[in-house]
Amino acid sequence: MSAPISAGHLTPAEERIRSGTVTVTGPQGPPVPEGEPVPDWDYFTNLTATWPLNVDLPGVLQDCGLSPAAAVHCLVTWHSSSTNRRDNSSPARLVDGDNRLTVAIPGTEIGGVLTLTARMVLAAPDPAPISPLAALRPGAILWQARRRFTLEGSGSRFPVVATSFAESGLAEGRRSLWYLSCAPDLDGSDTGSIRLYLNTDHPAITTMLNQPEAETSRTLAEVLRHDVVRQLIQTALRCEDLQEEHDHGEGTLGELFINLIRRYFPDRSLSDLRSQHRNDPSELEAVIQGLDRVLA
Repeated sequence: MSAPISAGHLTPAEERIRSGTVTVTGPQGPPVPEGEPVPDWDYFTNLTATWPLNVDLPGVLQDCGLSPAAAVHCLVTWHSSSTNRRDNSSPARLVDGDNRLTVAIPGTEIGGVLTLTARMVLAAPDPAPISPLAALRPGAILWQARRRFTLEGSGSRFPVVATSFAESGLAEGRRSLWYLSCAPDLDGSDTGSIRLYLNTDHPAITTMLNQPEAETSRTLAEVLRHDVVRQLIQTALRCEDLQEEHDHGEGTLGELFINLIRRYFPDRSLSDLRSQHRNDPSELEAVIQGLDRVLA
């Protein structure tokens, strides 16, 4: 067992702080506690994290060797495992008793596992500390705790890029909605092989990004999600080197393709699907629509 790491200053006893149930909430769903997957989440669904804390503030200050005049703030930060993006709430002055920390989390910047961290920090130097071991520097962490939420499976999330097609030249600079780029290197990284571009020149896309809770935005996001699935399945079926019995390796495009096809067609072989894709692609697309329950 590793030894505890010293903060370099006094910290409060754990019993001084009691955390309530930490939750994340979408625009329309109920609060989801830690340990439960976030249902129906997609990259265009913003979340709000809420972390209630009940704090014995006089006890915290005493344990930390700080005077009653010390300014202690609390905040909550978030970090996404698949995008490596992070941000935090605005710091709020810690009060004795109930504190409620909230932070808004943009759906386009997260994926994989969402880690929330609540922190208590010294906001300014204490004018009259009661211990020479008290924290001195603004921003010194007096206490912190973490909670984790699963947004999607263990597979990596491919990048989503909002850009002007007119300026970048994508889709010949036309007013398209989106463009899915997929380089069919089965042994390459799934995140490196796939990229989804959203055209910020299109008003429907800007509305979806800026107002994801709007009904039109949720409808468009559902259509977009299905179109990505449809295109990836079609690309997979065109890759003759893709084989069910071959181990393409964890985190590869080949693994992503096999997992996607098994999810939608658990009882059909690749050869059977390839045959239908060659002979009657429209029928196969209609089948995928039904399996995906688009706008159902």
